[in-house]
Amino acid sequence: MNPVPRPLTDDDWPGVLALETETYAGSGLSEDPAALASRAGRDTSFVLAADRRIVGYVLALSYPRFHFPDLSHPDTTAFASDNLHLHDLVVARGHRRVGLGTRLLHHLTAEARRQAYRLISLVAVGDGALFWSANGFRPHPGITPPVAYGPGAAYMSRPL
Repeated sequence: MNPVPRPLTDDDWPGVLALETETYAGSGLSEDPAALASRAGRDTSFVLAADRRIVGYVLALSYPRFHFPDLSHPDTTAFASDNLHLHDLVVARGHRRVGLGTRLLHHLTAEARRQAYRLISLVAVGDGALFWSANGFRPHPGITPPVAYGPGAAYMSRPL
């Protein structure tokens, strides 16, 4: 299996929502479907599919530096920013540790550069900071995400 990232379509949402729920429901981080959909930039969100099943996705949107979505409700404001906020990157359990997360990140990074973004930011949740640090993201200790992002959440960014 060697899925290639492709743009997220409306038909992909049932698979994305199922994967998001499977990944986050146990931690209390699963988002309302409308809120999650509002974090998907039209030209900056991608999926990996294998046998018609979504096995990974990345959702990103233009967002001001040092800010992040409020998880309790959908985003209704479109921001013009040189910062691309990577809201979520998930790979299905049976497909992890084979480079698919890195493949999604590299694809998003290439698109961000092509679209003239200067930075990528994110909020690392759980033990995700290790993955993000290994991919060039650095924490900003003075920026504290709200409790809704879970214990130990860290705002991180990297230049493009």
